[in-house]
Amino acid sequence: METECEWLDNEHRALRKCWHPVARSEDAVEGAPIQVELLGEFWCVLRLNGQLAAYPDQCPHRLAALSSGSVVDGTLQCGYHGYRYAMDGTCVQIPAQSPSIPIPPRANCVMAAGVEDHLGLVWLAPENPIVDLPAVPEHSDPDFVYCPLDSWDWNASAAQMTDNFLDLGHIPFLHLETFGVTGDEVVPEYEVERTDLSVRVEYSRVTKALEDSLDSNSSSKSGSREIRRNEVFVFTPPHHVYIYIDYVDEGAVLAISFAHQPVNSSTTRLWCTNYRNDIEDTPEERKEATKFQMAVGAEDKALLERSITKAIPLDQRYEVHTKADRITLEMRRVLIDLVAQANE
Repeated sequence: METECEWLDNEHRALRKCWHPVARSEDAVEGAPIQVELLGEFWCVLRLNGQLAAYPDQCPHRLAALSSGSVVDGTLQCGYHGYRYAMDGTCVQIPAQSPSIPIPPRANCVMAAGVEDHLGLVWLAPENPIVDLPAVPEHSDPDFVYCPLDSWDWNASAAQMTDNFLDLGHIPFLHLETFGVTGDEVVPEYEVERTDLSVRVEYSRVTKALEDSLDSNSSSKSGSREIRRNEVFVFTPPHHVYIYIDYVDEGAVLAISFAHQPVNSSTTRLWCTNYRNDIEDTPEERKEATKFQMAVGAEDKALLERSITKAIPLDQRYEVHTKADRITLEMRRVLIDLVAQANE
């Protein structure tokens, strides 16, 4: 008798023990609490004296949103009854009762296990994370221009989007209008490097040249110049994808960070950042650089949002896998191991 397949969706319990992006660092303004949604739950994120904290966005008293409160004398004050909370979540004042009466421990807020500034984003871990934050070497490299895209909500799961950004076989079918070319359908042999709960793959493919990718007059058959580019893919669970693209003949490098916020069961917020070493650090050139990424992402988004199930199966027998899918199959194995570790 077959057992029921387990699915990894945006509210899977194992994701509570992982890091997730929830905002741009610049949006977490000193002394101004904000509300974010993660894994189907709402959180209040606060920056105070340069430090970040996050609490479930419900005051223990009457469950009012703490994010609607304000900072008073170095504490977070609930906007409903004025309860005040220290940065560690301890309730330090209840205005409606005499200071001589002890504050009940149940009035305290339970902090998120982790909240950090990293890669220009605020990352939150509801429970003690069992994996590290992802690495993007170009983020601190002065030779690269930092080009963040606006946040982008997709009607898809974070695992589905991660699978898509790692996939090697869909380019000549889904992305012909941007950078894909015909004749590149066969995925050649490649090696998958697995280290603990991370995956790394080096790959080489033929695509349109960068300057032709958004030319509406070009096509996969004519009017565009084809070049070879070398790529490195790194997957860090649960949902981060780093891609390093070396346009060897053009002397250009594009690095991309795909960070996913599993908002709720049907929505994922994409925090995508491009890093370019071939453009000037001006608003005009940054905007043009992100225009390319938005066009590519729109092709992926349109397809993924038609998927009926907003999750991926953790039983490898549920889908068909080929040698071309080794990187995304290994991604699934990592997620299976992640769930097992979280269950422990």
